Amino acid sequence: MRYFKTPEFLFEVFGEKQSILEVCCTIVFALLGSWIVYSVADISLDNWKSIIAFLLIGDVLAGCIANFSYGTNEFYSNRPKNRLIFIAIHVHIVVIAWLLSESMSSAIIVWCYTIVSAFIVNALKGKSIQSFVAANLMCYGIFLLICLSLPLWFLMVSMFFMIKVLFSFAVDHFGKQDIC
Repeated sequence: MRYFKTPEFLFEVFGEKQSILEVCCTIVFALLGSWIVYSVADISLDNWKSIIAFLLIGDVLAGCIANFSYGTNEFYSNRPKNRLIFIAIHVHIVVIAWLLSESMSSAIIVWCYTIVSAFIVNALKGKSIQSFVAANLMCYGIFLLICLSLPLWFLMVSMFFMIKVLFSFAVDHFGKQDIC
């Protein structure tokens, strides 16, 4: 696959190099996914809160795909402090809930579970068990989401938020691994 140098202002999103295929797949998923969420939600884009919320939803969906790309993974693999900061600043699900008047307690539960799990997974960088632990925490997280009885649109967004931060971002998908 042929890679191109990513513009510097997009390094945090796509890393220093990226392929056209990965960028296109990321954009298509973010747009299509946002449209699907919008179509199942009873939300009108007639005010600034809902517009910002859907921009954040698009960011969550884009991150699910972009964080699996070689360029993004390599960028953060070489910058462990940036990876920790990136995990810590991901308050998207709480902000989306606030903007769209969804249950704040459910959003905080989802956020706490996701962030704590992501820090645990990130701490296992370089260990062969990292992907297994991430998948395990992701599966428990899906049960958690189901138990919260969220509206369908918020369940979808919460699930993709969890995938983005806990599994696609916190795991170093292409790094060298030591056998535990």
